[in-house]
Amino acid sequence: MTSPDDIPPTSLIHVEDPLAAIILKSCRETHCHYCFSEAPADVVFCPLCTIPVYCSRKCQEQAVGGISWNQDTYLESNSNAVDLGILSLTSTRCKATDSKQIAEHRHECGGAHWAAVLPADIVLAGRLMAQYIDSRMLTGKSSAISGPKMDLIQHYDVDSPTSKLESHIYAIVLLSCLQKHYKSDLSWKEETLAQMVLLICQVKVNSIAIVCMKSMDGSQGLTENKGYSAADDGVMCSVEQVKVAQAIYMSGSLFNHSCRPNVHSYFHSRTLFLRSTTYIKSGSPVELSYGPQAGEMNLVKRQKSLQENYKFSCQCSSCSELHLSDLVIDSFCCPRSSCLGAVSESTCYKSEENCVHVSVDESDICKLSLPHVSKVDEDIEKVGKLFFRNNADLKIDPGYCMSCRSQINLSSAVATSEKAASKINRFKELAVIDGISEIPITDALQSLQQIKKLRHPYSKALAQAEDAIAEAFAKIGDQEQARKHCEASIMILKKLYHPKHIAIAHELIKLVSIELSLGDRASAAATFAQAKAIFSLYYGPDVERILPYVDALKRTVSGGFIGAP
Repeated sequence: MTSPDDIPPTSLIHVEDPLAAIILKSCRETHCHYCFSEAPADVVFCPLCTIPVYCSRKCQEQAVGGISWNQDTYLESNSNAVDLGILSLTSTRCKATDSKQIAEHRHECGGAHWAAVLPADIVLAGRLMAQYIDSRMLTGKSSAISGPKMDLIQHYDVDSPTSKLESHIYAIVLLSCLQKHYKSDLSWKEETLAQMVLLICQVKVNSIAIVCMKSMDGSQGLTENKGYSAADDGVMCSVEQVKVAQAIYMSGSLFNHSCRPNVHSYFHSRTLFLRSTTYIKSGSPVELSYGPQAGEMNLVKRQKSLQENYKFSCQCSSCSELHLSDLVIDSFCCPRSSCLGAVSESTCYKSEENCVHVSVDESDICKLSLPHVSKVDEDIEKVGKLFFRNNADLKIDPGYCMSCRSQINLSSAVATSEKAASKINRFKELAVIDGISEIPITDALQSLQQIKKLRHPYSKALAQAEDAIAEAFAKIGDQEQARKHCEASIMILKKLYHPKHIAIAHELIKLVSIELSLGDRASAAATFAQAKAIFSLYYGPDVERILPYVDALKRTVSGGFIGAP
């Protein structure tokens, strides 16, 4: 999909409610089964089967039935959204006020409670089929049902025999469960089973994970208005992304994937929002991420994930051109201290057409073109110097430096690095215990030095080690050490991603909380401003709705305490 017009950064491109959605099993007891927000203490149960929990009577009625549908979940005026027509899509966001809402849970009540037992994607397929059945019955059409014919991709032809058999078994089970609910009002056509199998395959490929941002550690206290001051030791804001549900968005599923997306997807309740994060020129592709991103996963892992889940090999700019992050993310450092070259576990060779081939276990994973000379910065040239020489054929085996061909004992380096990382994580776990001795601290710092000697200075393993050390020191009250290691982690992540990536913003929030604990409000304000600018790029005016702790921190760094009268 390409944009026929220029799209500025932070533009709201698309807003859509799901055709169907289902909560994940891991969140069944902690989140509302309709809006997917965290469930309060006084939850409301389904009046028929008492299995689903809801945060309010309204959510219960929308899921079970009994009220009309009313739209009030816009986070901002639709006038701020880019007309979806310029992207050749039809928005499914807008519905007529008080239009008939088909209850999504009613057909699951009673019996053996199959919806609580079957996998989430199978239940989601059942909800789509039930919606199709109910809509036909409401319009008085024949009760002989074949199944919905949705314009969504599926990969049944390339599925394994085991996967195909599983889809057929689940299709039979689903049809049996639906027949039990609808009883004599429903009869199947000959092609119904085949349609249900294809529907299950479509759900597996096209469903989108609904995620929420969960506050951890100090940030949870901030959002609950418990108060915060520079004297609060052991408080470090951190946030993790939690998958709570999956859903089918008919228009949202039409956007292509990129490992360096120019569109950010986020959710408020069940509603999907897509917002541009860079300036998108007319004629350029409009792409979001299906999960794997450059800087978060290396090239081999990204390709494997996309192939397993979506049955395609990514050919985005990050997967077709050599980038710094893929050279360094999981690499080791050259044994020569003066060399910044990266040592990889993969085999890389340069071909005559000026391309780099990456392979693992003699299997060719990807073919990457070398970046244009205008894009070759100092870092990538130092990391992979051999690739930028004029030699036509070049092969770099695992364990050899990409800059000077120095060799390391790769298996020993991997084992030692993993052992050191394990000790650091152990220190992080022990940090919550009062009166921690100096021994774990010394061991953790020695382990960090080991990782620094083995891993590349820009590697993700080193960034994670620095971050774990920072969190541990924050918990035991040594905020100076926490700041030092948090800043080191951020510097690495800026190399792996880019300075305005949302992952950087979340790390900057950690640094803000450390600086506040040190009483350095001026530095905290400056750091917070950097984080807020990045969040605004990704969420626009919805920042404080999606990340409520941001407003709490804003008031704190500006001089007020949370919870103050």
